[in-house]
Amino acid sequence: MSFAGLLVWGLVAPFRRRSVLLAGSLLVVGGAIAANALFLQPRPHPAPLVVTRGEAEPAVQRSDDLVLAVQSALSRVGYYSGSLDGVAGPQTRAAILAFEAAVGRAQTGEASLDLLAAVKAAKASDATSLAELAAGPQEEAKPDDRVAAVQRALAISAYGPLREDGILGPDTREAIIRFERDRGLPPTGEVSDRLIMELRAAGALEDR
Repeated sequence: MSFAGLLVWGLVAPFRRRSVLLAGSLLVVGGAIAANALFLQPRPHPAPLVVTRGEAEPAVQRSDDLVLAVQSALSRVGYYSGSLDGVAGPQTRAAILAFEAAVGRAQTGEASLDLLAAVKAAKASDATSLAELAAGPQEEAKPDDRVAAVQRALAISAYGPLREDGILGPDTREAIIRFERDRGLPPTGEVSDRLIMELRAAGALEDR
């Protein structure tokens, strides 16, 4: 090798060694970071770059107008006694199955327009609710002054007509839900302190 070549090699060699050392250091640091992220973290990162299948969030059930209408209709004929929330949960499916079995329909447990029409066409006296048979004899509901006051306030607010009998029946629950929805409240169908406050704020219920 000529003198010039030796001179150039002597100048370039240190930089080559530094590049090799730098690349090796970056490789070691990157491997350490990857190992820490994949194997050494006690719980999932709060903002992961990649979400695995096992980390998917569960689906949230949403209220459905058709399901709500089916729940209300089934409640009128004595097959459903749960919350009128529009969510097709286990109690709603059980009520649908009980009605379908009682009237000789194919059992699906699903809300549909055809089912809704069949329930609306039925009457409470057409058949005894299977749910009531399973639960055994029920105590007769007793009138409640608070419920009667709510019924009166709802009727004044054009959510009637309602009988002021103090019984929290299907008609009263449905009126409460319509009032709650109009006021931006979670629909419960129950006589609660929040409902009383809203009725008073609307001027339909006097303080006592």
